[in-house]
Amino acid sequence: MKKYTGYRFLLLFVFLAACDKEPEPERYANGQLVVCGVRDPLNNLKWLNDQFKLFQGGPLINGIVLYRYKGRNVIEVQNGYASSTNQHQYYCDGEKLNLDHPETFAQFKKDREEIAVLYGTNLWGR
Repeated sequence: MKKYTGYRFLLLFVFLAACDKEPEPERYANGQLVVCGVRDPLNNLKWLNDQFKLFQGGPLINGIVLYRYKGRNVIEVQNGYASSTNQHQYYCDGEKLNLDHPETFAQFKKDREEIAVLYGTNLWGR
């Protein structure tokens, strides 16, 4: 019985570690990106589609960018008419990140990793 205890703990650790992060975005053979578990996130994530429909102008003055931040996917909705850049970052479920404090936003900008531009232009860059 003692002999299997180590294996059980190892298996439990692997299981818990695997559940900690969201899956990485995948590309299908046709180049389409799967984000937050769905193909075509602009149309298939309702909250993102609602944000997308609010855009005025086209892809040169708007952008939707996928980042990886602290092991999670973060979608930044960049509107050319927005007066701030720290109020438009969302997790896959549409929950808004709290980046109200300048230090928190600076840390986000420093630690995020750009995965893909899902629409338009990355206006706010790095």
